[in-house]
Amino acid sequence: MTNVSAKGADPNFPSVDQSDRTVPVNLRQTGRPDIKLLISTRARKSPYWHLAIEAGCWRAEVYNRMYLPRGYVPEEDGGSAAEYEALTQRVTLWDIAAARQIRVQGPEATEFVNYVVTRDVTRLAAMRAAYVVLCDSNGRMINDPLLLKISPEEYWFSISDSDLSLWLKGVNVGKGFDVRIQELDVSPVQIQGAKANELMADLIGDVASEMPAFGLAETEIDGLPVLVSRTGFSGEAGYEVYLKNSSIHAERMWDAILRAGEKYGLLVTGPIQPHRITSGILAWGQDVDNEMVPFQVGLASHIPRKKASDYIGREALERMRDDIAAGNPPYKLTMVGLKMEGDPIQGYLSDFWLVAPSPDSEPVGFVTSASFAPKLQANVALARLPIELAEPGTRVYVSQPTGDSTTKSVPAVVSAFPIE
Repeated sequence: MTNVSAKGADPNFPSVDQSDRTVPVNLRQTGRPDIKLLISTRARKSPYWHLAIEAGCWRAEVYNRMYLPRGYVPEEDGGSAAEYEALTQRVTLWDIAAARQIRVQGPEATEFVNYVVTRDVTRLAAMRAAYVVLCDSNGRMINDPLLLKISPEEYWFSISDSDLSLWLKGVNVGKGFDVRIQELDVSPVQIQGAKANELMADLIGDVASEMPAFGLAETEIDGLPVLVSRTGFSGEAGYEVYLKNSSIHAERMWDAILRAGEKYGLLVTGPIQPHRITSGILAWGQDVDNEMVPFQVGLASHIPRKKASDYIGREALERMRDDIAAGNPPYKLTMVGLKMEGDPIQGYLSDFWLVAPSPDSEPVGFVTSASFAPKLQANVALARLPIELAEPGTRVYVSQPTGDSTTKSVPAVVSAFPIE
């Protein structure tokens, strides 16, 4: 029989304290490989996938075991810069069906959701949305989805990149709340950009202007039932449209949006990075993952001190809060913004870039997302750095791949959010 210590640790398998990690667990500095993404039946395609291909999609990634379009305009025609211009000057349409919709429904839906998320959902009004955090019993993050409260007996999780439905079902095996947990045939698109408000007014009428930020509305587009939220992932004005029975009606709604968007110069694109990075909007799997705790990534406001009911991770998170107040945080790295020198960054990072306090020192952190921000005419990034280097104005050095299996040291300055 294995000898287990008093703390429950198996001496043959010593635990790893993730707070000590100064390089990402999935770091594989292999450069940008010249390969193509295999499109097969193993990963699910969104009901808009063929429409995205028709619109010119040439780059995609896998998110929630689905294909997520991430690029449409060819590089020779302006690439991501042209897509950024469409977002900031006109309006864009994104296929984000990979943000799968998990419904929790039943007499004890509020009690169940309140138990699995850190914030108090009893204080959230019906037909409102909220960014929420779910943690495990150790306070490490499980997911950071958008929560849609349809009623006290019905909630939708618009999930980030993880099998949240399995987590929710697993939790309820032991707890036995009177709820049903299922994925819906609902596929969202995002309408984001400077002209998003005008386009949505054409599509759904006065409902668009009457919706507050994070508001929800049941309405129709071209006679099709949809749920609309005044939310987005761009930093510009935006909405998310959740099409019901999307496996049947995808083409009809997509075409209706394209027709209405013609006069606004609508462009089909994927999510666009510069605005979300400068705004400090985190991307699951890039900037935040299940080794992190909310306090590391600026989410302390989502961990209430006086929530009336218990929730998963509460004890661990309260202990962390006390340790932080005492000057003894249970982690070494925290999320920061960076303004980087060097040539404009093209496309997306194929790996994490290591960060050091000087050009010739060992890495102490890493860049998680980076992009060229046209508005600032500078490279911007999100990075995890030691707390002692997180003060705005601190100078650090990023090890940037050159494309020939070598790297160059690029100066960068720590910035607060929004990055300016």
